[in-house]
Amino acid sequence: MLCVRIVFCLFAEDAGLFEKDAFYRYLSSFDAQQLRSALLELFKVLDTPVPDRDPYLSDRLRAFPYVNGGLFKGNVEIPNFTESIRSLLLNEVAQDTDWSQISPTIFGGVFESTLNPETRRFGSMHYTSPENIHEVIDPLFLDDLRSELDTFLTADGLTERQQDNRLRMFHEKLGSLTFFEGFNPTWIQNRSTVALGA
Repeated sequence: MLCVRIVFCLFAEDAGLFEKDAFYRYLSSFDAQQLRSALLELFKVLDTPVPDRDPYLSDRLRAFPYVNGGLFKGNVEIPNFTESIRSLLLNEVAQDTDWSQISPTIFGGVFESTLNPETRRFGSMHYTSPENIHEVIDPLFLDDLRSELDTFLTADGLTERQQDNRLRMFHEKLGSLTFFEGFNPTWIQNRSTVALGA
């Protein structure tokens, strides 16, 4: 569970859920002997809604938002850090990797696999595969969106600029569906002249 929490924090600072490099800056402000206590304190803060936090919390902890969902609920075993592990975490894991590129599908599967069955059952925490998600949502609205995209792609009499504008508008429409980010590129891969999948 410790690794999942750390990976989430790495993801959060790269994906904009935390301030950019907030987790890295927080960790780097402690030496190896202090890092265990610093993580325990941070995890407690992440699990506490902002109005319920200590009003005298340090600025570096106050910068972190509340993370609901139970990921940071309860204590986890955190061993003491050595200077080499601290250096590895800061310099090779946190600094040199863009964790925003991790697939939410993979992260969800990893998170679920770290929970014992009783915890998953109690919290109704179950990973749902993309295939099972599609069985439910395709008939609800994705089939209509695909049809709309097909209409855009096959419209006759439009200039390339008109097609590009229509596709951009469609892409903006999909902006509110960012949790389907893994599916959007496959819908628009036929339109290679416009980089909409990025």
